[in-house]
Amino acid sequence: MFRVLALVIVAMFPLTTLATTIHYVPAEKGGDERLDYMFELIKLALAKSAPTEKIDFQAIPSAVSFARAIHDLKRDIYPNFFMNGGPNIESLGDENLQAVDFPIDHGLLSYRICFVSPNAEKGVASAQTLDDLRKFTVAQGSNWSDVSILRDNGFRVIEVPLYSSLFKMVVVNRVDLVCRGISELRKELVQFQHYGNLIYDKKVLLIYTMPYKMYFNKSSAPLIAKIESGIAIAHRDGSLDLLFNKFFSADLTFAKISKRKRFMLSSGYEHSLSETYQQYLYNPFATQNGSKKNTSSKPMR
Repeated sequence: MFRVLALVIVAMFPLTTLATTIHYVPAEKGGDERLDYMFELIKLALAKSAPTEKIDFQAIPSAVSFARAIHDLKRDIYPNFFMNGGPNIESLGDENLQAVDFPIDHGLLSYRICFVSPNAEKGVASAQTLDDLRKFTVAQGSNWSDVSILRDNGFRVIEVPLYSSLFKMVVVNRVDLVCRGISELRKELVQFQHYGNLIYDKKVLLIYTMPYKMYFNKSSAPLIAKIESGIAIAHRDGSLDLLFNKFFSADLTFAKISKRKRFMLSSGYEHSLSETYQQYLYNPFATQNGSKKNTSSKPMR
């Protein structure tokens, strides 16, 4: 009788699997695709290492500043809260933080192409040395990891609080350059074309090693372990390559980096990357057609 009653109760109130909630900082405006790959990467990784686990992505309040978000991350205010970044996060102290040992978009942010103002277009295209490029002002987002890298290499950097304002400023000649990763350029050219004559330089490629990871609170260590394990499985079975190509192959083709003058910058992070991290770095010069054939190549330095 008790067994029958138990079966009736289960039928009336079926067991449900609680979702793992993962919190993130939302984009400033709609149409911003910079988080899309991270979401899909996490989904793929957990599908490999924890296939029965459900995931629910939830944004934290959009009005939170960068410093406040780091504060909340360190104090574990939101369960499984992650922020994407690198030196900009660790410069505020890495206590209670743990990063997924994986380069977001496989290190493509180390290869930079610049949106250029109409006034600076010809001068940038004709640059032959780093000193030639240092004559131009570079706008970057406030607290971005590469602000200090560019400054340490002698560039005049203007920090801009709002991401979208960068593109307005370069269009109206308020700054000379807005340098973006080769995984970002093509999408942003479309996204911000409505600001006016948004153009990008066709001749120059800046290259510097810049760690870029997903940071969680240490309380999320079990989730981080699942993500890292799932990424390793996806790397072995080829599904990580498929995801990479889905998101970035068109960007690599569009960038035409083989035709550009390469300018190498020192970042100080060239020898600080783990072997695990380095095995996932993509070398865009290892292939000519944009397909991801060599995932173990290190960035060109």
